[in-house]
Amino acid sequence: MTALNELGAAAAAAAIARGELTARALAEACLARISDREPQVAAFESLDPDAVLRAADNADATRPRGPLHGVPFAAKDIMDSADHPTGWGSPIYAGHQPGRDASCVRLLREAGGILIGKTVTTEFAYFRPGRTANPRNTGHTPGGSSSGSAAAVADFMVPLALGSQTAGSLIRPAAYCGVIGYKPGHGIFDLSGCMSFAPSLDTLGGLAREVADLVLLHDVLVPGADLRMAHEPDAEWRPRVGLMRGPHWSEAGVHGRDACRRALEAVRNAGAETGEIGVPANFEQLSEYQKTVMAWEAARTRLHEFRAHRAHISDAFAALIETGLSTTHADYRAALSGLSAARRLFAALAADWDALIVPAAMGEAPEGLGATGDPLHSRAWTGLQVPAISLPCGHGPAGLPLAAQLVAGPGGEARLLRAAAFAAPLLAAV
Repeated sequence: MTALNELGAAAAAAAIARGELTARALAEACLARISDREPQVAAFESLDPDAVLRAADNADATRPRGPLHGVPFAAKDIMDSADHPTGWGSPIYAGHQPGRDASCVRLLREAGGILIGKTVTTEFAYFRPGRTANPRNTGHTPGGSSSGSAAAVADFMVPLALGSQTAGSLIRPAAYCGVIGYKPGHGIFDLSGCMSFAPSLDTLGGLAREVADLVLLHDVLVPGADLRMAHEPDAEWRPRVGLMRGPHWSEAGVHGRDACRRALEAVRNAGAETGEIGVPANFEQLSEYQKTVMAWEAARTRLHEFRAHRAHISDAFAALIETGLSTTHADYRAALSGLSAARRLFAALAADWDALIVPAAMGEAPEGLGATGDPLHSRAWTGLQVPAISLPCGHGPAGLPLAAQLVAGPGGEARLLRAAAFAAPLLAAV
């Protein structure tokens, strides 16, 4: 029998709606898991168990009011919440209490969800790690910057968590922790009330253990979105899935590349139409374009911290701001133009495919907690502003999770989620 804290969000919500499960029992199971494992994993920045139990009791005393009724969720600590501090991973804002929820937190609450707590982020959602460890092996990084969200979901502390990505902050921790990380296209999920870093790149997303939970998240955050093809079961349907060896295929590492090959073989053996897609030569420049845009914009959004609180920011973050301040506006505009042109080209390349398989990470989570790994394999797709999802795909030589990333063309969220739902159980079995 599945432990209550191991239920997915959609399954738990359905059980609560049928009267087979109480919100109180589910909350208690999740809180017990947090109490047991938080000393080792350190996924949470802020928790209020008594408030969670009160919210669960209230849910049990009322009629279901939304698709997440009674289901706990967690939010990355760059997202405002009226009942928890929001510190952005920085001592500058430790204890800061917003006066209202970010729109994403509010929408999940209005759907009946219960905010269980705020999860650890890296400093300003950049590179300096927080204290979170990878629950698969606490001597290894969970990735970043959505470190706590990925770790909490992976360790069965919560079924669903919000994260964000500006370079690789959803896909990489999902890959390292062995969960599913979903980033829709840029601007699909509203970021009001979330810390701004690089507005042309910042993207809200989610982490879960089931693709269905991320479809549900999408439904809640974008009411009226047409995801019928992601919902409708069709035993006869098979996706068209291509393998794209790049950009940076040679830098993926043997285990990262092998995960992609195994993913392609798994969906092919299950009847998917497969093939390989060539990589345009100029796609090798996309990561550099993304870096230029990120640095230029971060130097404007976070200039106050750099000027007024230099002693309280890391050298790595200061170096990013200095790079952005020294970048010319002409170079910034050229990077935006390069990404825009490549996005049009990628839209044409991806038009006939439901999803393209690309590396999610170099391989397994690196040892040590002093860094969060390299976001190289997400930079291009974040820069192109296209939807992406990371699916667990076997394990590496150290026994830690590997993953494959699926991407789609602009506007391809529904096709991507449907392809991911087909592929996820196949990849989990390799």
